[in-house]
Amino acid sequence: MPDPAADPRAHRAPKALGGLAALACVACCALPVLITAGVVGAGAGVVVGWLPALAVILAVLAAGTWWYGRRLRSCSPKSAGEDRCGCKGAADPLKITSSGRG
Repeated sequence: MPDPAADPRAHRAPKALGGLAALACVACCALPVLITAGVVGAGAGVVVGWLPALAVILAVLAAGTWWYGRRLRSCSPKSAGEDRCGCKGAADPLKITSSGRG
């Protein structure tokens, strides 16, 4: 199975979702003007009410996929050795001793 941190498709998802969110914002502002000018039919007015919510949802998804992609890249086994994210593996248990106080 390929390493998810090395997958080039993971870098495109936040950009695509962010671009769709920007397109929804532009359409939200442009459609009322186009409907008033008669360029687009009045049926497009139904879509205008949903565009702000769609833009917010797409922006949140873009931010979430960007964050998740950054998290996968920073915690890859290649950057932290064999134990993921620099944490000790289960084979090396933490030892608690009383030598610190005396």
